[in-house]
Formats: sequence, structure tokens, C-alpha cells
Amino acid sequence: MKKDYILGVLFFSGIWGAFEVVLGGFLYSRAITCASAYLTVIGFAILTIACIYLPQKGQATFIGLIAMFYKFLNTPFFACHLLGIFILGFSYDLVFNFSKIKNKAICAVLSTYCGYILFALSITYIFRYPHWLNAGPLKIIRYVGLSGSLAACLNSVMVPLVFNLAQRLRDSVSSPFIVKSRFATSSIVSLITLTLWLLGAMRCF
Repeated sequence: MKKDYILGVLFFSGIWGAFEVVLGGFLYSRAITCASAYLTVIGFAILTIACIYLPQKGQATFIGLIAMFYKFLNTPFFACHLLGIFILGFSYDLVFNFSKIKNKAICAVLSTYCGYILFALSITYIFRYPHWLNAGPLKIIRYVGLSGSLAACLNSVMVPLVFNLAQRLRDSVSSPFIVKSRFATSSIVSLITLTLWLLGAMRCF
């Protein structure tokens, strides 16, 4: 696996994981309504930029997996939060990279609902998490219908916007993850990535 691909994955997963830890911790600690929707929009924005610079199929799932690990290192264990990150990455991959739908807004809506439905069914009936299992189907309907719909609506606007901005950014900075590229660009990205993961490791220990 190329060094620039690994650096890119670590960079985007570190950014996503940091948002989950800091912003997620803030939202959940204050019981903000539909907190997952706002985190989903941020996650999809990061994955959209990543798909411009790392266009390989499967990269969103890989980034989601590593971002899940980052949050695992930094917060108390909540299986639902960790599973949610991974499934969002997988759902983004499934729709954006493996379907033939070209419209970014439609892809954003489909991948959002796919992620929410897969998560709710998995955490309830496969992993049988008590908080979800005891609440029953009404919790699933409420979660997908309320938080999922809000996230889908926001993503239908945000994802196409970020996609266009990321394409323009790529025209200016073609590949900031190539280790042998311009010193200023590659070193800044490497420094940010290293700092994020060092802070994550320090919080863990």
C-alpha cells in the first residue's frame, strides 16, 4: 500500500475521529436533539473530500474503520457510537463508489438513510444492545425518521457543495499526501496527522 494513501487515510480518519471525540462529546453530554445528524454531516463532508484525493473504492469504509479506532482510544466505550462511524463509512462507499448513480445529492440522501437503517437494525437485532432492544421498533422508526431525515436533508446540500469545493481545491493542491511533493504542503499535512494521532494515543494512556 502506498505511503501517500496511508497518510491520506490517517489524516482524514484523524480529522473525523477528532470531531467525533470533541464535538460528539459536547453534543451527547448535553443531550442535544438529533446529535448524530450533525456528526453525520461532518463525517460525510470529510469523506467527500477524501474521495476526491483518494478515489479508490473502499477508502470510505477504511477511513470509517480507522476513525472508529480513533474514537475508541479517546472516549469511554459506547458500542453504538463506534458502530455508527463504521457503518456510515461503509454506506458512503456502497452508494458513492459501487452504485451507478451520478447525482451527488441523491447519493447523499440514499447513503445517509442506508447508514441509519443499517445501524439501527444492526445495533438492535444483531448486537442486541439493551438500550435499543428494550425500546423496540418505535425507537428505530423515530431514529431513522427524525435524525436520519435531518441528516439526509443536510447532506443533500452539503455533499454536492463540498464535492465542488474539493474539486477546486484539488486544482490548486493536486496531492498534499505525496511524501515527496512540495515540502511545505506534505510537511503540514504530516504534522497535523501526527499531532492528531499523538494526542489520541496520549489521551488513551
